[in-house]
Amino acid sequence: MSAVSTLADWATGVSDDHGDEAYRRARAGCLDTVACLVAGARDPASIAAREAVAGWGVGAATVAGDSERRPAPWAALANGTAVDALDFDDYDVPAASHPSAVILPALLALGEERGATGRSLLDAYIVGVEVQLRLGEALNLSHFHKGFHPTATIGTLAASVACARLMGLDALATGHSLSIATSLAAGSKCQLGTTTVHLHTGLAAHNGVLAASLAAVGATGSDDALDGEFGTLRLLADADAPGFDGPLAKLGNPLAIVEHGLCVKPYPCCSYTTSVIDGLLSLRSEHGFTSDEVEEVIARIPDSQIGFLKFPQPEDELEARFSMEYCLAVALHRGAVVVADFTPAALADEEVRALMPRVRMEALTEPAGHDNVTVRLDDGRTLDRTVEHPRGSAAIPFGEDELLAKFDSCVDGLLEPDAAAALEQALLDIEALDDIRGLMRHLNPAS
Repeated sequence: MSAVSTLADWATGVSDDHGDEAYRRARAGCLDTVACLVAGARDPASIAAREAVAGWGVGAATVAGDSERRPAPWAALANGTAVDALDFDDYDVPAASHPSAVILPALLALGEERGATGRSLLDAYIVGVEVQLRLGEALNLSHFHKGFHPTATIGTLAASVACARLMGLDALATGHSLSIATSLAAGSKCQLGTTTVHLHTGLAAHNGVLAASLAAVGATGSDDALDGEFGTLRLLADADAPGFDGPLAKLGNPLAIVEHGLCVKPYPCCSYTTSVIDGLLSLRSEHGFTSDEVEEVIARIPDSQIGFLKFPQPEDELEARFSMEYCLAVALHRGAVVVADFTPAALADEEVRALMPRVRMEALTEPAGHDNVTVRLDDGRTLDRTVEHPRGSAAIPFGEDELLAKFDSCVDGLLEPDAAAALEQALLDIEALDDIRGLMRHLNPAS
């Protein structure tokens, strides 16, 4: 069978009995993603997306920060943009993408419109993550190295299947949804440092809803859209891409959300800074040096990641999130990296700006090596730390207390305490909800 048919058959035929661990991870993903949604709703990228869709009608789906509900595709676009706006949302390794920022806003919008249960939403989320990570295994890193932003491209495909699952489409219609999505999937890494890189997640969520909705009423797409002569594999990756055989042979066995997991971000910036920030903060805590004592910081990461962190002197908070120099200067000076560090006022801090020239990046000499940070002090000492796994990764996952602490920090000052507590409890109990509208009403309690 074609890759489209294989994925569609699995996505429609698999039982919703995914196991306790899969559902536990899905609940954690929802909690973290909604926290990022609330925190990101006031970002300029989110405001632009909200204002753009405001004139296109009202509907049944909640948009964070909007007193009106919108049609599901537009709510998915606005909320998907907001989730990713602060670069605080989860990421995965196989697809090198942000799965939850695309899949969950699409499902929340569609699910609210249809009155879906919490269990059915989590089920569709797990199916969507499976598709995203398996497609990531098939295409990457070739797809990534060609310059595509997998959150926008692979995310669109995964969201279309997740939405088809939530809608209860059969295998034929689900295949059409996935095929239609291949003609909607776009987005390149050239948009780093602009609001469009965050809009990519919103567009992917929107397009997932759109593709499934079109397929539900009879729109069709080619069965060869993934692995045919002019399919995604041939057009969006090179000959070194692994291809579909291996990843699709293990669909659901084990589930990707269990095998790979999703990585929760401890810092609101590009994930390629996480390990080095971890290492620098641990050295700072262990040895007690101050930023004034530091002569140089060397961050060693894979060469393919250095191109992502392309703003040594960021001019705004968008560029700062993709600046190793800024992120490490903040960590040196303040002993933490938090949301408040990515504002115009924070970027103007002269002490932080003065530290940035002391930070430089080097490519790892061994491509398969682990991220490393070296600190040279003015007393002649050289401190070194290699970080095998970043905090929040599948190897060092956040515990529930850490997740709840991140949730609280994201919603603090943005939701009234009672509304924040109600939203948090609804997310913890999401699997038992008869209708997810009971959750969504807590996003905009005033409306």
